[in-house]
Amino acid sequence: MPEELKTVIYRVPPAALGNIVKRSKADHVLLCHKEHGGSVQLAIEEDGRGFDLEDALSVEASERGFGLGSMKERTELSGGSLTIESTVGSGTVVRASWPIDE
Repeated sequence: MPEELKTVIYRVPPAALGNIVKRSKADHVLLCHKEHGGSVQLAIEEDGRGFDLEDALSVEASERGFGLGSMKERTELSGGSLTIESTVGSGTVVRASWPIDE
């Protein structure tokens, strides 16, 4: 696995966990990392208060320091994909995946 990909994979969880600590009021967080089917997969799920995804990905949100856009951009620039699912009152799931050579 290329070093730059390792760096991106290493940086996504702290960014997501930082948002959880600052904003979510979650009681539980699940972090999963696995290699499966020619890809590295990462999932971070929490049972916090959730948020409006459109608002959180806006320019104003990036100025408030949410960092979701930068997580997505880093992941995509390294050849991966990142999805964020959140519903107000129902928590959030962040999933990232990168293809790897086996």
